[in-house]
Amino acid sequence: MSPPSASYLIPPIAHWLGCHRIDLEDCSSTNDEAARLARAGARHGTVVIAKTQSAGRGRDGRTWASPPGLGLYLSAVIRSPLPLVEVPPMTLAIGIGLCDAIRATGVQASLKWPNDALVDGKKLAGVLVEAQSQGPRLEAVVIGIGVNIAGDMPPEIAGIATTLEQASGKPIDREAFIAALLAYVERWIDRYVAMGLEEIIPAWTERMAVGLAARATIAGSSLIGEVAGLDDDGALLLRDRDGALHRVRTGDVEVIRATSATC
Repeated sequence: MSPPSASYLIPPIAHWLGCHRIDLEDCSSTNDEAARLARAGARHGTVVIAKTQSAGRGRDGRTWASPPGLGLYLSAVIRSPLPLVEVPPMTLAIGIGLCDAIRATGVQASLKWPNDALVDGKKLAGVLVEAQSQGPRLEAVVIGIGVNIAGDMPPEIAGIATTLEQASGKPIDREAFIAALLAYVERWIDRYVAMGLEEIIPAWTERMAVGLAARATIAGSSLIGEVAGLDDDGALLLRDRDGALHRVRTGDVEVIRATSATC
């Protein structure tokens, strides 16, 4: 079956995400810029998009390569009624929306816990969620999404990352993709807020990269196991060589083998 044309990007339509959009030529980090706007009272759904970042970052402060012309660097201000403790699993909901937007281009992306979109085992996109709070009270959530759109990957990551254009084999309409991304991410944030993880976990599992062996650190010890899905609270489940399941709630998960990246 041939990949869909750009018309696939018309539905769904975002209603609040991107209601106020700020486009920048460059910035240090769109998440930092969105956080600054949130502290200044930016409205729910405000989006910041930059053509390049000088200090783009992913989880645990890792550098996100952000040269001009390569990627989409987008952050948004979310003012959610959720309690602070329920913010981290929002990453899973956003990942589903990101995966759906990528798949709508004809690229069969899948998800790696907790925040990456993969194509054929290579990283295409990632999500970073950061909360602003006053004590236990949530003030705002800043969500960052980075997607490699087109161009040559920096040599140091060319072997482990890919672009949407490379994966699809065709030019990508950047604005159409942004419109689709905002709509799909909005849809899944709304579902998470309304229905919780019970709605999110089956959808995430359906899009999970299968055939992965991964290394994680649990209670200070390194564990290698097969990625087996999610627990009821969104924790990753790894199955060791003896068949026992282990929960991974925080920290990094390193993929060490990918036999398939589709579900």
